[in-house]
Amino acid sequence: MSLWEPSADSIRPSPEHTVRRLLESALEQATSVDLEAAFAWWTEGRLAEELLADWRGLGEEVKAELARCQDAIRTLKDVRNPQDTMRYGRCAAEVILREDLQGLVSLTDKALQWCERVRQDVITDLGRLMRERRTQFPSAKATPLGELLEELKRARAHYACSLETYRQELQQLSAKEQQRQKYLRSADSISLDQVRNLSDREFELLIASLLERDGYEVQRAHGGAGDRGADVIATGENGERIVVQCKLRRTPSAKIGSPEVQMFNGTARPDHRATHPLMVTNARFTQDAEAAAARYGIALMDSTALRTWATFGKPLELN
Repeated sequence: MSLWEPSADSIRPSPEHTVRRLLESALEQATSVDLEAAFAWWTEGRLAEELLADWRGLGEEVKAELARCQDAIRTLKDVRNPQDTMRYGRCAAEVILREDLQGLVSLTDKALQWCERVRQDVITDLGRLMRERRTQFPSAKATPLGELLEELKRARAHYACSLETYRQELQQLSAKEQQRQKYLRSADSISLDQVRNLSDREFELLIASLLERDGYEVQRAHGGAGDRGADVIATGENGERIVVQCKLRRTPSAKIGSPEVQMFNGTARPDHRATHPLMVTNARFTQDAEAAAARYGIALMDSTALRTWATFGKPLELN
């Protein structure tokens, strides 16, 4: 709407023509300093836009990987695949990656807010540049732009390092899984159901055979009258003396309590000179038993650990 009505014989220019004439007039009057200031302002604005886009792209990529990671954790917590021997290891790798990704998501969200503020500052800065006829570049807005650029490089490097560490861990877990599946298909693998059907003596002989498999020399393969809690005794090349008490249970929900741990502690080192006292069961240990074993320095192997040792062939690890 016009604020005044032109006379009938006047020719009214188009709005675009008017603006173009004003810009052409300003350009004719512009000095090299004016043009330099405008070009620097435009360049800083473009850098701010590019940084905003780069941070947004990184944030979207990290969030997509985080969503995949969270889905993987939910899947790995599904216990319906008991033959997946590395499930807990893969879940742990995903959890570590998830924590890194959550930190990166928080960082990218903050960086995007920072980028937007800097971008707006650059947009509104041209008037001041022209009034001051400033000839020193870059402007004060370039400092936060530089900080954002360096932070972006660090964030990308951290993201790449997290993914590489995660991929290497998965490769190692995959190799272990292949080894365990191969052992599972062999005649040497014995399941917990098979273990439950053994006699006490057969269970002790099984533990002795597993120690032999792992390179230990068995001194006693089974217990008997007067064994004073030492069902199996084996020695290693480095002077280890493993004294094992075996606790076979017919019910999977059965638990071994702290009194039994205390009794074994009374003989394992004093009577049998154990460097590594070990209690093995196809059941579970109570929390009190675990606390007592920790105090006395006794290693405990419950049904989960026994399954890994006997069914999947993982070598015994001594602490």
